Amino acid sequence: MDLPQSAHNGRGLHTGRDVTRYSAGRESFSRSVRSLEPISDLEAASFAGRFATDFQSFDEDTPTRRAEVLRPLLAVPQACTWGWSGAGRQRADSPLPGRIYRPSDTVVFVEVIVRVTTYARACPPPETPRHAGAAEVELSGLLGPSCAPPEADPAWVAVEANWVRMTVPITRHDDGHLVVDPHLRPTDSS
Repeated sequence: MDLPQSAHNGRGLHTGRDVTRYSAGRESFSRSVRSLEPISDLEAASFAGRFATDFQSFDEDTPTRRAEVLRPLLAVPQACTWGWSGAGRQRADSPLPGRIYRPSDTVVFVEVIVRVTTYARACPPPETPRHAGAAEVELSGLLGPSCAPPEADPAWVAVEANWVRMTVPITRHDDGHLVVDPHLRPTDSS
């Protein structure tokens, strides 16, 4: 079968719509086939809501918790510290995924609106940071921890709540699970 010249990559090989030619290397052999599967709108919206809620939540009394929760959700683990100075307390909830932009089957941008409550310190900070305790009972369907601090804490007083919008760029990791890739940008031609 002879393909039109536009379907060739210059070497006579068909590349298809969503296929990029890699240079020879082991990474192309170690990728899971699941990493090539299309991301459904529902899967993207659910994951984006989870990420946005944790990204917008933090607590200076447990300063490492946010990074620990975000790191496995990111394609670039170093981005786990982005968006927070390390001071203050904020809790996000009620994620509302909305518009979806899909430049390819395996890249999805999801606009998410979350309610964010900021807090003010009610009493002096503890001398040593608190650490989250382990769950007493393993919950059925548990996906992983959240960094959203508890709604009520005698050391903090809720100040105000606002709705915040963010766009979450989602793709698949080489092993197939969803990740947020903060370096993804929609192309000018898309």
